Amino acid sequence: MFGFRKVRMPLTTFQRVDIELLMRRTIDEIGLAFVRQSHVLTDLKDLNLDHTNVESLVETARAEVVSRLPEQQAECVVQIVPGSELGYPSTYSPVTEDGPAAIRLARETLDDPLRTVMELAFQFSCHHWHVVPAATELDRSPRTSDLLPICCGFGVLGSEACLYDDQWSQAGWAGWSISRSGYYSTVEIGYALALFARCRNEVNPEWAALLRLDSRETADLAWKFFEAEEKSGNCLLFDADTIPSTQADMSQLATWLSGPDPAYALAAGYALAKLDGLSPRAVESAINASRFGDPDVVPLAARVLGKARTCTPELETCVLDLCRKSKPRIAVAAMQAAVELNLPLGNYRRKLAKLLDYFAGDPSPILELIGSQGDSLRSLAPRIMPRLVLAVRDDDKELVDACLVCLARVDADTEYLISKFFKADDSRTQVRSRLEKLGNAQSA
Repeated sequence: MFGFRKVRMPLTTFQRVDIELLMRRTIDEIGLAFVRQSHVLTDLKDLNLDHTNVESLVETARAEVVSRLPEQQAECVVQIVPGSELGYPSTYSPVTEDGPAAIRLARETLDDPLRTVMELAFQFSCHHWHVVPAATELDRSPRTSDLLPICCGFGVLGSEACLYDDQWSQAGWAGWSISRSGYYSTVEIGYALALFARCRNEVNPEWAALLRLDSRETADLAWKFFEAEEKSGNCLLFDADTIPSTQADMSQLATWLSGPDPAYALAAGYALAKLDGLSPRAVESAINASRFGDPDVVPLAARVLGKARTCTPELETCVLDLCRKSKPRIAVAAMQAAVELNLPLGNYRRKLAKLLDYFAGDPSPILELIGSQGDSLRSLAPRIMPRLVLAVRDDDKELVDACLVCLARVDADTEYLISKFFKADDSRTQVRSRLEKLGNAQSA
């Protein structure tokens, strides 16, 4: 019995699929030969850095980073600015009519040479994608661009620089805070590095022993998982000749979605969610996946159901059952499908109110659902007002607009609600003015 223990999959299905597909995309862009020839940096001493002052550190770090990334033709300047102006360790601005692309480094970042190197690696990778002619919005996001340094040998350093534990003490008080350098967590970097080694045909690479523990454990688990998949005759998305995409046959996508491999099912679900007018077979596969699929697949399968050509009784029953699920991600996806299928959500007032609280950090999808139902959900208007108050306080213009648009769509008594929830005259004036502008824009 001890010899048949199943290898545990590293990370969630969503994390694995995302990293595998985006690593494929990155390697396709810079070339497999370039990745295989990249020297893996294991210590900051591998770089020729000048620590005399911050200017010399930035200049030498820039030279070392640029020399290890694919050649970049477009100019990109590096600026040092006070951290209070950025709010981040570094930022990137693409080229404009007024000047070249620019990387801005927070002055505080330069106190740590490792973080300086990695922030430059991330931002120059972002610059690389901004000058690729056919690059998509996803290519230029940190989800993709932050994988490029890993493919160029910065993965071990990136793992070490990922999390920062800042401790402080002042006037008898002490505390600590954690910040991240880069988009990915240490365990996600570990999985990406396992794929990096795989494409280089490396087995037990020497650099793996120098990884921080959490990244190394994930990489070790990933390699065991890869071996188990190979023994079972399965193929990783990372290695596949054909992967689920909008270019694939819908029948094949349906097969993948209801198949045994959750990674292929999730990728197929992404592709089907971008299509309109799904075939009956694709709808049947989505129904099955929404009932018996992987935890990451079920919400996506529920969302796919909204792409059906017609709403059959079976489909309606399935979608409305999913709307009642206790798991918020599933319920929201099902409600979004219901809206596309013209199924009313009037019976889910309490559920939507709870979801509004659950997704308090980003309630925009719930506001869209509520607004789509018109005056049938007018009773939820008072539940929206606390979100509007916070959005005004935080100067979150997008959320302010989302709240006001939702209130207008449900035909709420906005004048009464504004007077009740906003005590300051200037806040009331601000909200009324914005509401009027939105109304004028929609009627134009």
